[in-house]
Amino acid sequence: MYRLSTDVGGTFTDGVLLDETTGEIAVSKVSSTPVNPAIGTIQSMERFRIPINEVSFFVHGTTVVINALIEGKGARTALITTKGFRDVLEIRRSNRTEMYNALYKKPTPLIPRHLRLEIKERIGVDREVLIPLKISDLAQIIEHLRKEKVESIAVCLINAYANPEHEEEIGRLLNEQYPEAVVSLSHNITRRYYEYERTSTTVQNAYVMPVVKRYLRSLEEELRKRHFQSVLQIMQSNGGIMTSAIAREMPILMVESGPVAGAIGGAQLASMIGYNNVITYDMGGTTAKTSIIRGGLPETSDQYMVERRPILLPVVDIREIGAGGGSIAWIDEAGALHVGPQSAGAKPGPACYMQGGVEPTVTDADLQLGILDPDYFLGGEMNISPQLGREAIKKVAHHFDISIDKAALGIIRIVNNNMSGLLRSMTVKRGYDPRDFAMVAFGGAGPTHAAAVAGELSIPTVIVPPSPGVFSAWGMLMTDLRHDFAQTYIKLMSDIDVNTVNGIFRDLEIQVRELFKRESIPDENIVMTYEMDLRYYGQEHTLTVSTPSKLMHADKEALNKSFDELHLRIYGHNAPEEPKEVVSLKVIGTGKVRKPVLQTISRGGKTPVSESRLGERKVYMEDGKYQEFSVYQRNKLLAENIIQGPAIIEEPTSTTVIENEQICSVDQYGNLIITLNI
Repeated sequence: MYRLSTDVGGTFTDGVLLDETTGEIAVSKVSSTPVNPAIGTIQSMERFRIPINEVSFFVHGTTVVINALIEGKGARTALITTKGFRDVLEIRRSNRTEMYNALYKKPTPLIPRHLRLEIKERIGVDREVLIPLKISDLAQIIEHLRKEKVESIAVCLINAYANPEHEEEIGRLLNEQYPEAVVSLSHNITRRYYEYERTSTTVQNAYVMPVVKRYLRSLEEELRKRHFQSVLQIMQSNGGIMTSAIAREMPILMVESGPVAGAIGGAQLASMIGYNNVITYDMGGTTAKTSIIRGGLPETSDQYMVERRPILLPVVDIREIGAGGGSIAWIDEAGALHVGPQSAGAKPGPACYMQGGVEPTVTDADLQLGILDPDYFLGGEMNISPQLGREAIKKVAHHFDISIDKAALGIIRIVNNNMSGLLRSMTVKRGYDPRDFAMVAFGGAGPTHAAAVAGELSIPTVIVPPSPGVFSAWGMLMTDLRHDFAQTYIKLMSDIDVNTVNGIFRDLEIQVRELFKRESIPDENIVMTYEMDLRYYGQEHTLTVSTPSKLMHADKEALNKSFDELHLRIYGHNAPEEPKEVVSLKVIGTGKVRKPVLQTISRGGKTPVSESRLGERKVYMEDGKYQEFSVYQRNKLLAENIIQGPAIIEEPTSTTVIENEQICSVDQYGNLIITLNI
């Protein structure tokens, strides 16, 4: 039997296949199919030439949700809310960072005002019904929705997080009387009290729900045709996976589906080889992404923004910029050179792909400089044209009256600088010293640029895993099922009733276990984690501390101390004498799945065997000078081999560059460990 994962990116769709009997891993990479990403997924699977009915576990990461949100290509959606609150989406928050930007413009709400509809009802924060639900209002609303041909409905009532009684009734009636539309109820998605953020999250979930349902239906139909008999699993933004049935109901959990898998894989890999603090650096064809791993765990956030619209759900804290192999170099009106965020994508792709692209890209520049081998792109499976890449870069060269080589080097230096800024935003600007971290570099272009970027930030070690171009797909195979539930509960720590808190924890735990039951996860494979969001009384923002599964009165002081210590570590100060306030209670359920075991490779000496050396290649450096780089074939390298830079290591999914005065060693699992001379 086999375990399979696929990751749909902006340029390529990657696949990883694990043979459960032998432990061997195979990889595939095909061009993405933006019109219908399911086609690229099936093509990636078929490259393995195995019977699909022998796949026992299949997990899939996709950009369908975030693309629909960014491009504004979701469903025609309406909002039903409490009378007086239809404009929450438009009012938003007043604490915007662009306060002094005279040209600031609020993002356009996903739902226009004539589709934001009010219903008379009111529930208090104490769960009491203040104004009964006026059912007659709903009949008029449904008539309006049908006239407007609404496909999806978001229901977000004020204080539904405390008592969802009215939302549940509206949901039941909509399903009975307007079954042609799908419905998102806010209390099923998040039960935290932030009014605007909760509404925004529910609306975005509703906006993408029909899109995701159509996509998953298309993918599952293709799988059924090929006799796939297992359950399709989907990668979540929180670092876990879920079944496709759950994904249909809460597609907003997929917003960073693919990129998060790389962070999870980076955390797992680094811990296995003895690195607890790492920076993941994922540079693909369209974007570059980074995350921070501390103590073996990725940092997470309780809120995420897409097009300046908040999503109030836990997500692995990832930042990304438009800097990938397909990023286009362009000249602005003032004559300055930029790289990205525009991308050539999968179609037409970089100019050298011979698919109609004419704009210069990072891949074209790497090819021109001699870093990439035109005869070994994707292991020789994809033909590319150095001449077409050269013609595209000529535009930049002619504008600045410089050589094509110098123009290509300028493109690479700009994109490297952009990526250094991205990594600084996650480290230096947060009080972290990059010298205290190792970098795990992956993605098709990540290992090509990692050594240069690490050098700018004085990161001492770069780790390049095997098959880095499909590492995010590998990371999905290292991921457990996960579900997060939170409930607003605002009380001073000194005033909380432990029985009430434990009751809320049990209620949240029941919701988590219900989802795992639908996913057929046995109880012995479920691990529950309990947390509290705390703040000093009078503060706005919170920090999260772990709590026992059953809270006792004596635990209050320990939780206060944990919060003080965490506040000191993050902000550099604390106030132990100040009272603490509980804001939210959380339960995180993890459903453990079997993961692949890293395979060791054969050992060799310090000097690589002669068969691994492919020769030398001239790489343009600067001022008209070239330098000879030794070129190695990665699959011929052995554990304990050492390579002195400058050198290039080639493999089908990526090319790794080792610069001057850098040393690369091969560990027992085949990872490349590059040591910088910092």
